[in-house]
Amino acid sequence: MMDAPVSGMQKMARNDKRTSVAASQADVTAIPPFANVVLDRMGFGPRGNDVAAFNALGGNDDARLQAYVEQQLNWSSIADTELDARIAGAGYTTLNKSLAQLWEDYRRDPTNSFGYYEPLDEIERLAYLRAVYSKRQLLEFLADFWHNHFNIYGRDTYAAPTWVSWDRDVIRPPVSGFSRPAGLEDGHLMGNFRQMLELTAKHPAMIYYLDNYVNGRADPNENYAREIIELHTLGSINYAGPDPQPGDISTISNSDFPAGFNDKYSDDDVYEAMRFLTGWNVKDGRNPYGTGEENTGEWYFWPDWHDGGQKQLLGVHWPAYSGISEVYGMLDLLAYHPGTAEHIALKLCTRFLNDTPPQSLVDKVKQTFYDARHDSDQLEQTYQTLLLSDEFKDTSTWGNKLKRPFEVVVSALRACDGNFTVRPDDTESRYLGYYMQRTGQRPFYWRGPDGYPDKRTFWEGGASLVNTWRTLDWLVDENVGRDDPDLMPVTDIMAASGLSEYTPNSIVEFWLKQLLKWEPAGGWIGTTLHGTLTEFMSKRPDHETDPSTWPADYPIPPEDIGRNSYPYYWNERVRGLVKLIFATPEFMQR
Repeated sequence: MMDAPVSGMQKMARNDKRTSVAASQADVTAIPPFANVVLDRMGFGPRGNDVAAFNALGGNDDARLQAYVEQQLNWSSIADTELDARIAGAGYTTLNKSLAQLWEDYRRDPTNSFGYYEPLDEIERLAYLRAVYSKRQLLEFLADFWHNHFNIYGRDTYAAPTWVSWDRDVIRPPVSGFSRPAGLEDGHLMGNFRQMLELTAKHPAMIYYLDNYVNGRADPNENYAREIIELHTLGSINYAGPDPQPGDISTISNSDFPAGFNDKYSDDDVYEAMRFLTGWNVKDGRNPYGTGEENTGEWYFWPDWHDGGQKQLLGVHWPAYSGISEVYGMLDLLAYHPGTAEHIALKLCTRFLNDTPPQSLVDKVKQTFYDARHDSDQLEQTYQTLLLSDEFKDTSTWGNKLKRPFEVVVSALRACDGNFTVRPDDTESRYLGYYMQRTGQRPFYWRGPDGYPDKRTFWEGGASLVNTWRTLDWLVDENVGRDDPDLMPVTDIMAASGLSEYTPNSIVEFWLKQLLKWEPAGGWIGTTLHGTLTEFMSKRPDHETDPSTWPADYPIPPEDIGRNSYPYYWNERVRGLVKLIFATPEFMQR
């Protein structure tokens, strides 16, 4: 469907008010209740009766948080019937295909109408459905985090055909019918990081994206080696420089490597890791001999391409001709290194809490990650430490994170009871992708291996904010006046609201409560935000001779909310109000 025409009222909503309503953090004085802060930090914001359900979990905030964290970590016990029904009726076709089948259908013989890209397109659209409708909010929030941590540009023609497998068999916990390889059963976002790291290293999407399929002893390629150290494990915070001095490196006691090892990495370590990874490849019909070779997309180790010389990584020595065991040893060293614990802890605390998280919290999360490094539920223990910490419970830090465009859009759909089953191939679903691409955060579209930035300074630029608001404009208006259901049923919600009277005052108060899911102790009426929005609702539409306003208690016939006739345009005006609330700091921040 095409975009709805932009009216004078919509232009006024977008141009005249957003600058003043989307004020700086310093203008915001009210902090949401504890339940709202938790639901914004552990997922994509409250939906329906989520706040009431959270508050019913215990007699005080600590008890409620403890119960909610336990509930969300025990994700498999949460019934996801609404999400399951939407997926079942949406027409997805690739979700139950094995890696071998995906490779056959979309890499070897992409005869379907989408060529290479159908598996990627389906997981991209499923990401919205899961974020909006899943009751397993922590699981979905973490899936977004780990997709970003092990970032791959999905539109790569080598990655796209197997994207269903990358999401299902590497990032997420196992599902029925698709088991992990022996010894890697716990490699997923709720399991063990070392096992998860190996799964990422063996998946064709990663091997191709970072060029390890052309990494051989005669013609080495350092791309994957650099990123597995710099992004996936130790992180750039543990970079010692290209030529470290002895004072930059110390020896750490660690039971996994009793001889000790270096606490930071240098460029020489990257080059050594490259040598470890030579011959780590994909069965793609071309290697090693060029004729009659398997073409299944599976990982394999090609000894003839492997550099068999002695190696030293982070101060740990491997003798010559150690074979594939030295690659597994390298993964052990990287995954069990204290620097990796520090890097992952910092990223998790930044994602969940604050662009500059308190060191006290980072240290606690780091210690849990490190101490549990061999445990099957290492990551679950790590999240528990973070989410039950005093720092996480401190609501005074609310507003230090700005929602990225994906979070804004899915949290808006959740807040407004959106009715949008994003499907594999329909016009509205394609339009959503186009709009999100303009925001700068279309899922799986970040080209670099570092993933989407997680600091507000990147996302509060004009282009990203304006295009995020344009996406919301489209969502609120799409299907209005047509036979298809509205994606955001604003009129239906108003009709079912049971308001005793319809005035600019009462309508603004209703929508603030509906979309934000909370109100200050004294209510919204009387606040600066309520006053600004009421002024918008009271101002006459574009009029050459009468720019006056109606009174804030101007009576509006309830049936007029569904109409859009001159001179009131009440339906359009209410939808403009919804858009404005989505643009407020109270909604945009978390």
